[in-house]
Amino acid sequence: MSGHEVYHVSSRAARLSFSGGELKMKEWGASSGYSIRALNSGRLGFAFCQDEKDVKEKINDARNHARYSVKSGFSFAPKAAFREPDIMDPSLEPDDVEALKALVDEAKEAASSKGGKPRVIATAERDSIAIENTAGFSGGYEKSAFSLYVECMHNDGYGFAFHSSKGLPSSVAEHGRKAADMALSMQKAGKPESGTYTIVMQPEALESILETLMPSLSGDWKRRKMTKLDIGEKFDKGFSLYEDGLAKGINARPFDDEGTPSERRALIETGEVKSFLYDRETAALAGIKASGACSRESFDSPPSIGASNLVIAPGSWKDLGEIGRYIEVHSAHGSHTANLTTGDIGLEVSVAYLVEKGKRKPVRGFMLSGNVFDMLSNIEAIEKKQRTYGSLIAPRIAFRGVRAVT
Repeated sequence: MSGHEVYHVSSRAARLSFSGGELKMKEWGASSGYSIRALNSGRLGFAFCQDEKDVKEKINDARNHARYSVKSGFSFAPKAAFREPDIMDPSLEPDDVEALKALVDEAKEAASSKGGKPRVIATAERDSIAIENTAGFSGGYEKSAFSLYVECMHNDGYGFAFHSSKGLPSSVAEHGRKAADMALSMQKAGKPESGTYTIVMQPEALESILETLMPSLSGDWKRRKMTKLDIGEKFDKGFSLYEDGLAKGINARPFDDEGTPSERRALIETGEVKSFLYDRETAALAGIKASGACSRESFDSPPSIGASNLVIAPGSWKDLGEIGRYIEVHSAHGSHTANLTTGDIGLEVSVAYLVEKGKRKPVRGFMLSGNVFDMLSNIEAIEKKQRTYGSLIAPRIAFRGVRAVT
């Protein structure tokens, strides 16, 4: 079995920040390169280059490198039709540093309008991606992305706001004001009493939960028998999780980084594990037919399993305030210290509110201790409204029986 694949990416990006009272150019530049894979007697090899004239030579290199890999039933993505999501805004221009500076200034002024000290990071990026292989697939697309992160400190109060989309938001000032308002509301925040609470997690806090969960939904982990999950595993029946490259998140794409067309794929549906994430190589090594979750960090590193957008299905609750006493968590960190195999997690909470009888009291400086798999089996409520946070599209979720440690 032989054949090859050429993946080309060209990127331009600019990042500006305001911190410590001054504007700083964090990053600006362009990159371009070719990622090549070749099959040789059922074995897969990899090589890369930056100049198109070197591609043929690198195909031969990849074919030679293949002798060091494991033999499998790998095949390249076949010719296929694909849908093109709305992911390109031609008006977003990373080279226009002055326009980016104006946006940073606007966000900075709004964040400091109530007396706080701001920090702002804005990034503009445009990418062009193309894949062609000897199995018949040929496709390409362009995408743009703008992200804005605003922090504000007001005395001892901390607030933040984040925005990401294919183009510029209608107003960056509103995100600056949001950070300022949160910082004001978090002044003189105390700690809740240690104990067990219902925890309502905003999408930005849910991201920490998913960072701990997703490795267990890796097809490579399943192949290596590293995950405790299996098809049919049960969680709360109200919880559904999808990988969806066509959803309106920042990681939307018409096809994955091997050429498999994007679609909505159920990972967990009505509480039951339905599938795992696979790229074509991992699926071949596992001896199954699956694909669609391939991503590449850059042209000079081999592709691997990686999700596009993650979507949590909406629930039936219009107002989570009806559940009574709870802690509403906006910012929690520490998923990098979690035990990814067991799901045990300890999150440090920096922005939260203790809500009781309609009153909101700011709290911070405590830990949430629990187990991700247990949390997904003990869901109190899921909100109807979904919010977008980067590549995550999710409603707020209330988990019962989570321990707060102060």
